[in-house]
Amino acid sequence: MSEGNKKDQYKKYVETSFLILGVGSLLSWNTILTELDFFMHYQLEYQPQNVFGNINFAINLTLQLYLLASKKTVSYKKRIIFGLSCYIFSLIILPIATIYSNMIGQKYMGFICCCVAVFINGFGNAVTQSSVFGLVSFFPMKNTIAVSTGQSVSGIILNCIRYFILLWLGEGKLNKAAGIFFSISICIMIFVLTRVFFLYKNPYFIAVLRKFGEIEGDGNDNEDLLEEEGTELQAINDDEKKNDLENSNENAEPPENEQGLAYLIKKIYTILIMVILCFAITIGVYPGACLKPDFFKIEGGWKVNSIIFLFNLSDTIGRKLVILFKDPQLWQLYTISLLRLSFLVFIPYLSYVNKTGLLSSNIISVLNIIAVGLMAASSGMANSLCFSLAPKQVKGALKARAGSCVSFCLSVGLFVGSLLANVINIVDNSLTN
Repeated sequence: MSEGNKKDQYKKYVETSFLILGVGSLLSWNTILTELDFFMHYQLEYQPQNVFGNINFAINLTLQLYLLASKKTVSYKKRIIFGLSCYIFSLIILPIATIYSNMIGQKYMGFICCCVAVFINGFGNAVTQSSVFGLVSFFPMKNTIAVSTGQSVSGIILNCIRYFILLWLGEGKLNKAAGIFFSISICIMIFVLTRVFFLYKNPYFIAVLRKFGEIEGDGNDNEDLLEEEGTELQAINDDEKKNDLENSNENAEPPENEQGLAYLIKKIYTILIMVILCFAITIGVYPGACLKPDFFKIEGGWKVNSIIFLFNLSDTIGRKLVILFKDPQLWQLYTISLLRLSFLVFIPYLSYVNKTGLLSSNIISVLNIIAVGLMAASSGMANSLCFSLAPKQVKGALKARAGSCVSFCLSVGLFVGSLLANVINIVDNSLTN
């Protein structure tokens, strides 16, 4: 095999590995969300649909903020392995605690155990997401898109598995279905964990991290194949390298006293604000807008999973489309974010139109599906653009911190959105009653 083919294979393996890490970084939380009706069946009086999310976001935000503010003393490899291990442990505890506590008539204790497991899951989620997006920031943009796409793909994978289990067992056998579902998720997480060890043996991966000072030590024979690439390993792609040269003064290394978190936030604050606002509004409005009106005319677990599947599928398409932007710019992010909010506002507007009787319910359902699809696709594009653009605004080790910073603000947006959704539900219930 020629040296060129070997280098291409090394790079493709890294990109595929980042896609798998993207799947793994959100798979455990998506597992909980996809199987939420299982917890609501046994623990409805404790409102797991609200409590689990608040626990996850609270620890996620707290830990990610700590990781951002503190000096990195543990390698990304150890962080990711630890985070994925937390995922696996929590996924083992959740179904066992729920089923066993119901068998012995101690539902409250089972709920407490589940809350602890969700806390561990959120802890792992903070470590894994922050580390994966920090690590991928050293690599070309297509790898960031791979991670972002993988996160969306994880939801599609789990929904397909859930559909199959529902078809196979029906909605009556909750315990057996949950056992199978969580077992499959755990097996996927173990596969993702093993992929991390193989990734750190890839010569291209090691060479890039060594050039940025993330890994120290001597190279090996395989890495010699990559030496001729020189500074190309530090460029996102040819277009971005050219852009860096044209804007050398703007992107020059700042003085030492301006290389901290304050300097980073100053450079990327518009991206961070965009992430928080978009996700807060989306999470606050979207679930109630789509789940409460009977647009989809589907009952039970099928209804929830169908809406989630539609969102994840469109979201994945949107994330992948970002690769078409050879040299992404901030104005593109602003434009797509505005469109995203427009599609989101259109969804509850359809609920009003449905009440007026101006259009038939079937037409309203089709329009709602289109609106959800467009909102999700624009959401995916905005997500990938944020993670791709943030590292471009800085150089060196700050690239990794920029990726982690966007990850933190994304979680802030989700948490604020979940609180907003709770407020909307309380107001809506009070007006209804």
